[in-house]
Amino acid sequence: MGELRGLSRWRSRYLGIGLYETLVDNAVERAGMLLVQVERFIRVLSSVLQQFANFFSWLLKCIKQLMSEPSDQLLTYNSELVVVFLKFLYDQDPVMQLLDLPEADEEIDIDSETMQRVRELVQFGGFGDSEYLQRTLAEEFQQMEHSFREAAQMPFSTISKKILCKNLLPLFPLTSVSASTRYIPISLSFYEDASEFTSSNQTHEVGFTDYISFQIPDESFLDVTNCIAVVRGFMNYLSNVKQGRSLEGILLCVPPGYYCVDLALYKEHQIVMLLNKMNDTRENLGDAWMMILQADDLPFVHISGTTWENNWELYQLKQVEVWLVF
Repeated sequence: MGELRGLSRWRSRYLGIGLYETLVDNAVERAGMLLVQVERFIRVLSSVLQQFANFFSWLLKCIKQLMSEPSDQLLTYNSELVVVFLKFLYDQDPVMQLLDLPEADEEIDIDSETMQRVRELVQFGGFGDSEYLQRTLAEEFQQMEHSFREAAQMPFSTISKKILCKNLLPLFPLTSVSASTRYIPISLSFYEDASEFTSSNQTHEVGFTDYISFQIPDESFLDVTNCIAVVRGFMNYLSNVKQGRSLEGILLCVPPGYYCVDLALYKEHQIVMLLNKMNDTRENLGDAWMMILQADDLPFVHISGTTWENNWELYQLKQVEVWLVF
């Protein structure tokens, strides 16, 4: 919930990107209402179970007495609860009343004193919708689900005018989407680098170097199979060009019989990969390896920039291929 609240504040920064804070607040409130409904349902269910157990204890003792059988070992019962059960629960089902979706005009009866207390709690930070106790548990869950869907789908319908694209980095060509390209492991992270930026008075300022690691689909290039590419320096590419530096990259070749199922950039310039041993049909053979590489130790090579018409040339990375060895 806290992460969702944090994402909802993107809208105030970027005028459209992220989740609407109002919608997320509503979804969080609906979740709180559902929690209250669940607690009420547990109390009602516990009470009903107790009264059913008490009724059947009374019924069993009556049968034993009619049959002149000993009833000393039977559980004791409460006569008043038996009367309450026969009066209110014998031909009713309060549990199902809370679980079912109600009809158009049906609602749960709540006494006026309870409703007044719920309305007073609004002034102390309570739920703005004071009629939630009149809804069933199923209805409340349905409304909570709808509110979360509404909050989560809103980012796809807005585009920020404050975010400007300065450059583009095509990762690999993809002519068609196959089963192997529906999920492509990719990771992006930033690390502090004090040597990247130097101010006018020659004092070093702490900057950030970006690392992009991703698996290249086998069908993207004819001469590249089962490889992972790592590119760094794209975030400051325009400023790097002015300073005589260019984009850097490297290819990591996975041994035959192993496939990368996930990768991530971790802590201090570390690349973590999860490799599974598979056969030619990509069936898992039950053998998995986790490999950690130090990105600083890899022999990166310079590669040219990128535009829509001129993708970065892969042959520049083919100059330095690093084979992973177990």
